[in-house]
Formats: sequence, structure tokens, C-alpha cells
Amino acid sequence: MTNIDNVPIEYTASANNILPQLVDYLRQLHGIIGQNTYVKDTAKHLNRIIQDANNETMILIVGKERVGKTTLVNGLLGRQVLPISDQHPTGVNTFLRYGDHEEIKAYFLDGVVAIFDMTKLELLTTGDTFASQILREHLDYLEVYLKNDLLKSVTIIDSVSLEAGGGEMAYFPESLMNRVDEIFWVLRSGSMAIHPEILLMETLKNKGVEPLCVINAIDSNENTETYINTERERIGHLISDFVAISATEALEAKQTNNDELWQKSQYEHLITEIHRVAENSDKKTYAILIRFLQWLERFRFELTIIPQRDPFQSAVENIEKYAVDTQYEFSRYQRDLAIVTEYEQEYEQVANVFKKVQTLYQLLQTIEQNDYLQDEIVESFTEKAISYQQMLREYRNMHSEYIREYERLDAQHKKIHGKGLMKAIFGHHTQNEFFKERVNKLNEQQILCIAQFEKVQEAEVEMLQYIHSIQSHLTELAKIRLTRIEEKVRELNDQREKEKRQLKLYAAKLNEFSCLIEAQGYIKESIQPFLLDDKMPLKEKDIEMLKETIDSILNIDLSNNGLLARSQMNNKMDNKAIPFEVEEKYLLHPLALTETDVKSNDIPEIPKKLDIQYNKE
Repeated sequence: MTNIDNVPIEYTASANNILPQLVDYLRQLHGIIGQNTYVKDTAKHLNRIIQDANNETMILIVGKERVGKTTLVNGLLGRQVLPISDQHPTGVNTFLRYGDHEEIKAYFLDGVVAIFDMTKLELLTTGDTFASQILREHLDYLEVYLKNDLLKSVTIIDSVSLEAGGGEMAYFPESLMNRVDEIFWVLRSGSMAIHPEILLMETLKNKGVEPLCVINAIDSNENTETYINTERERIGHLISDFVAISATEALEAKQTNNDELWQKSQYEHLITEIHRVAENSDKKTYAILIRFLQWLERFRFELTIIPQRDPFQSAVENIEKYAVDTQYEFSRYQRDLAIVTEYEQEYEQVANVFKKVQTLYQLLQTIEQNDYLQDEIVESFTEKAISYQQMLREYRNMHSEYIREYERLDAQHKKIHGKGLMKAIFGHHTQNEFFKERVNKLNEQQILCIAQFEKVQEAEVEMLQYIHSIQSHLTELAKIRLTRIEEKVRELNDQREKEKRQLKLYAAKLNEFSCLIEAQGYIKESIQPFLLDDKMPLKEKDIEMLKETIDSILNIDLSNNGLLARSQMNNKMDNKAIPFEVEEKYLLHPLALTETDVKSNDIPEIPKKLDIQYNKE
């Protein structure tokens, strides 16, 4: 296997090169899994292990409030770098690293990194201004770079105070404790370790961690030796050793170049312990190895739940429809083609909707049968047209009734007088009273016909005024309908394209997990042989844990039985837009009724009035 830069990794598990070689392997692994956003946090934790392995030995200074942690650090630095406040203890974990250029790097919780000059350290750590409080609420930690020889071999972390209360174990972020190589637990001479502190020490002891207990402020307590003996009986089994110092005297000695005061501060013992920690590369190597084993267990858990959760699961479900059934896309295309065929038939019907309309009656029938031709304007026209036709029917009925009555009376007259009614009227024959009365009634019916005929003519004039504008409006409604049909086809094709794009996204998401399959292979072929080397400083229980974890990682199937590879077939799927070329094929037949088409050509004429002549014999 090769690392990220494609340079072969040669390794032998010797005490001198284990850590650098492990870092090379971890960088390669980080480069592989970093391609997947789902394991972003896991990759971040791996990167932190890599950084810590490369960094100097890290010593964490912990303790409750007012024990002098910050003063202790300033004493090591030989000057008061970190601000001290009786009212406001250190409010953010501060990493002190070596740097030729002294500055502050502030790491915020959202990932932003801001650089400040040293004058802003009080603002960021102990300041009580509103700006200080706002900044600390969003700070993760600080890195302070100082030109100090001690920091060339170690990184010192001045931590926030332990949180304790209610008799429970004191709280301190486990993520930070896991990163450091040594813990210096600070107690103030004369002030016994409280119960919550002891509980936390016991927890660390169970993890194989034994802090060095630093007894500070020996200058303020004449009975420090008695105090240490008492604490040794209480907590001696939980710590590695005791070192008694005076941080105040050490800081003053450095600032005044007072060797006697420096010796009195007993800081040389503390510095000796720091050098011991810095030179103990085996301990650091083992600690990094254990952290990586713990990371492998985290990685195993991540891989285990991936197949059951999104985005992997949704990607598999959507890709599977295409990858499993090769006929799916073809049948789907046939379905969409059938839908477009229906749309084309509808388009043809709308284009020809007025083709056979030659009369007002046919127009009204067409409007009634097609909802898309109906709106308020058309409804108003329809009401007038129906009223016109109703008047026309009433006139025809009245006219027919008149004709029937006339013909019946004419037949009676012939039967009695031997001649028709009209001949009698215009002749010189005497009319009897019966026929006279019946003729008057016919004339009354004739007057009603005239009145109805006039209504028909008025309605007809109004109709003719509307016909031209309504025809344009109806034609426009048909055009709108044709446009809507074209839009439906576009929407269908857009939906097909959207689904294809979504499918590609699912395929891309699924393919994103291929790097995790690559990571499985890299762990098996490269990292596992390296870690299982006989010279590796791992205990038997560590090796058993390693084997079990890696076996579990390798047994997780992220290929979904080869679906990952088969998902590439989606690139071959037919997704061309279904054509809809109808505009020239089906030209809209406009509505073109003339006035003659609207008017009724068979309206019977109004009957003439019967004028009876009275002649005496």
C-alpha cells in the first residue's frame, strides 16, 4: 500500500520509529475516510490523534478553583504571561506551545480560528467585560505561542477549574484528558482533596492513569510535610507521586533573579518531572496506540449503523429500483409515453373544438361540454344566448298556435259556407257572429306574436353586438388550454429530468461510501500487520481488542451485495425528453361565426291581421 503522496511505507516496529510510522499510516487512513461527510466527526477525531502524535508531550494542569494553577504555569514560564484574577478564574482551556512569534490562536466552537496579539489574553481568559463574556461563550480553546525553551519539549495546558458539587464526581472534559500524556493535579497545601476530586482520580486510576500530585503554596503552610503525609494516606494509591512547590516564590524568583528564592520554591523538582514526562516517548507512543484502538472501535460503530441510516439507506433504496430491475426504466418510459399520447389527443381535440361549430346552438353545446371554455365572460354571453333562443322558441310556439287556430277556423268556414275564410273576408258575404268572434281572437293572438317577435329582434341585436368579442375570447381560452397541455408535457419531462438528477445524487452519495470500503481494505492490508508486529508495545488484552475490532470492521458489508458497483448503470438509462411536436401538426381552428350563423334563418313571418268586411245582403 502507499500513503497519500504515493510513497511506499517501509516499517519496522522499533521503539524509535513506531510513532512516526503510525502517523504516516493514520494520515493515509484519514485521507481515505475524509472523502465521506457522514464520518466527518470520526475523521476529525482521527486527525486530532495525528496532531497529538506529532506535537510535543502534553501536560495537563488540573485542580479546583484557587489552588494556583495559573500561577504555577507562570512560574514555569518565568514571567506572568497568563492573567490572574481573584474574582474571575481562567475561563477557557489554554494550550501553551513554543513559537518564535508570540501570539494567540483562538479556536471557536463553530470551527473559526482567529489570531490575536498577546495583549488580548486577559480579554479571552479572565476579563469581566461584556465582550469577554461573549467571546468565551463561543470559545473552544486557546493556543498561546511563546518563545520559551521549556515549551520546545512539552505543551502545557492551563485548564479551567474542576466542577464539583452535590457529592458527585468532579467534572472535566474526558476528550481533553484522553489527549494528554500526563496530568499534574494541583492541590493547595493545607486544603485536602475534596470527595468529588477523589472520585475522578479513582475513575482515572481504573483507566490506568495516575496523575502527579503537585502541592502548591508551601510558603503559606508551615505544616506542608504533615499535610502531604495525610494526603498520601488518603489518595496515595491514586497518584504517581507528590511534588511540593511554591508557585508564587518561583515566579518572584524568576522576575528578580533570586537563586535562593528559586531553590526555596522547589520548582526544580517540578521541572525534573516535566523533563521525565517529555523524555518518556514509550509512554506517549503507548497512549497514542491506545487512543487509536479506541478510535477503531468508534469507527466500527459508525460503519455498523451506516447501512441502517440515511443517507446510505435512502440511496440504496432509490438506486435499487434501477439496479435490480433492468426493465424499470424502459417500462417507466413507456408509461410516460402513453401519458404524452393522451396529451396529444387532448391537444388535437382542443385545436379542433370549433371546427364543426356553425350555429349558435352548436356553440352553446360546445361551451357546455368543455369546462376550459367557461368563465364569467362566457357565462354572461351564454345566459344572453340561452335567453335569445328561449324567446325564439316561445315565438315559434305562439306562431304555431296561431296557425293551428287559423287552419281549424278556415276548415269550419269551408264546411259551412263552401269557401275559405280569407275569401269570405274579402268577399261580399255576410259573416255570422260566430266567425266574427273567432276572427277577433285570432287578431288578439297576432298582437301577441308581434310583441314576442319584437323581443326576439331586440335579443338578436344584443347577440350580434357580443358575437365578435366573444369569439375572440373563446379562441383565446382555447389557446390557453393548448398552452397548458404543452406545460403538462414539459412538467412531465421536467419531473423525469429531476428524478434522473436525484438518482445521480443518490448514486453519488452511495459512491461516496466507497472510500469507506477502501478504508476497510487499507486497515486490513496495511494497518493491521503494522499493529500486530511482535515488537509493538501493546499488551495482550490490547491485541485481542485490536483483532476483534478489525474483524468486526472488515465484516461490515457497505457494498450492499454489489449494489454500489451496479449503481453505475444509471448513467446508461434512457432519459431523453419525450417529444411533443404538435403546434404545426394541429393548428388551432378559430371560431368564426357570422351574423347569419348566429341569427335564425327560419323565423316565420308575423301573421297579417284579419280585417273583416261587413256587407248586408
